[in-house]
Amino acid sequence: MTKMSARYLTLRSDGAVWETELSQEIAAALATLPDDPSLYFDLGEAHLFIPLDQLVNARMRERGIVNANRHMQTASKCNQGKRKPLTVRALGNGLWLVVDGNSTLINARHSNWRAVPCNTG
Repeated sequence: MTKMSARYLTLRSDGAVWETELSQEIAAALATLPDDPSLYFDLGEAHLFIPLDQLVNARMRERGIVNANRHMQTASKCNQGKRKPLTVRALGNGLWLVVDGNSTLINARHSNWRAVPCNTG
């Protein structure tokens, strides 16, 4: 059975928001991660949980996505190496642009999470 790849919003170079899809090749290389952000994120500082459908990826680097998946798997097994919440800025219309954490967000999308912790400041 072929696994469906994740569709998500991304920002084009002209500033338009459009929907794109994670390639089957990259999706096949990713482990599915349980929807428990405390396993992967340091939640000790102020953050908001923002639903994935309100987040827009600024970019996509295939190698970064695979590396983020490995890092998240490692972080979930111990308390070392957890990342800070994603850094986002308001785009308007209820959408947030991911400034830092694009590869992490794509992993959350691939794993069908509901929301991720974000720093809006």
